[in-house]
Amino acid sequence: MRVEDFEKIIEMWRGHILVEALEGYDIEIQDDVPDHFAAIALYLDSLTVRAAGDTQEFYEGYKKAATDILNLIGVEIFEDTETKLILIRRKAIEEDKQEILKKYIWE
Repeated sequence: MRVEDFEKIIEMWRGHILVEALEGYDIEIQDDVPDHFAAIALYLDSLTVRAAGDTQEFYEGYKKAATDILNLIGVEIFEDTETKLILIRRKAIEEDKQEILKKYIWE
């Protein structure tokens, strides 16, 4: 993916998502998330929100497909209301959660 395309997707997402209730928020993409995965997450987020204006079945279909794809690539979109930040981060898989729990219990 070209840098220009990635930047266009981010700007499209900002213009579509960071309005009204999310005005004043910013976006942060963690370093361990590849740009093309972040672009997919932002694009799907934008499509899902646009689909919300259509019929409920249409919206639910988009939402399910977007969630399935993000789960597949191991990325999640997290909203931090305190810092007004939308964070694109790697999703902890079950094995990661087990390792974190082991460290917490045994250290």
